[in-house]
Order: sequence, then structure tokens, then C-alpha cells
Amino acid sequence: MIRIKARNGRSTVAKEVDECDSVHGCACKINVVDASETVWKDLGLNTDDGLHSPPYNPSGTHATLTLNNFARGGDGGGPAECDGNFHPLPQRVVALSTGWYNHGARCGKMIRIKARNGRSTLAKVVDECDSVHGCDKSHACKTNVVDASKTVWKDLGLNTNDGEVPVTWTMV
Repeated sequence: MIRIKARNGRSTVAKEVDECDSVHGCACKINVVDASETVWKDLGLNTDDGLHSPPYNPSGTHATLTLNNFARGGDGGGPAECDGNFHPLPQRVVALSTGWYNHGARCGKMIRIKARNGRSTLAKVVDECDSVHGCDKSHACKTNVVDASKTVWKDLGLNTNDGEVPVTWTMV
């Protein structure tokens, strides 16, 4: 049994049933306790954290563009969630935050991404950028992310060294 204390001061006791392997599957920058919904409720925490991306707006949804390598051996981890494949350059592909990914409802669909410089490009949704279990990848994902291949960044005339860039996106 372990005692878990939340920042709000509430605590609870839970049984440890598994480990989060920091070498082979949970490489988060912070310590992680992957807990059941009951534990979250005992701690007075919102169990929906990570599931709700900002609402989709057909005239342009505000997002943060991040960079991902969808090729085998790239920083995206395993194959894409939608089709089980890797997507090497020059493919124009993206992963959407959990809420926008919507249990795969947008898999294989095209989105238009527009940068503040006025340039836009089309990209195919092939993966989920997991906002709930961010340590499934080498980086956690916020709830408002369009995680894109380098080709998308190039099409938009953006510098990949910027890391995160505000964009808008729409379904095509």
C-alpha cells in the first residue's frame, strides 16, 4: 500500500499493482502515479484531465503546433495509432491531442493547418498525441496540440527550432 498526497492537501491510500517503467515505457520528466478513477476522486481531482481539448471550431480551432518524427526509430515512439504504420518524410501527417483525436474518429482524415504568417498546408491525421498518459511517448502532450511532421513545418515556412508555434486548424 502507498499513500498518495495531492497538492490540494487531500490524501488517500492505494494498492500498488504495476510499475511505470521509466526505461521502457514511461519516460516522463516528472514522477508519475498512474491511478484509478477512485483514487482521483478520493483526492478530489478531476478524472477528465487530458481528455478535453478546446472545442473544435469549423472556422479555425486554435492549437499549438509541435514537431514529431513519425518514422521508425523517430521520437514518436511506436507506429501510428490509426493505421499501425510508421510515416517517414516527406509525408504530411499529424497526431492530435486526445480530445480532438476523439477515439480515432478523425483517423485518416485531412486537416488544414494555418500559421500566423498566412501560409497553410494539408496533413493527414494518423496518430493520437496522448494528453492523458503522456508518458507513453518521450514527451507529454497538452490538450491543444497538433503534433506535426517536419514536412508540415516546412510547408508552413516555420522554423522547427521554435519547438511550439500557435496555429489554427480545420477539417477538410
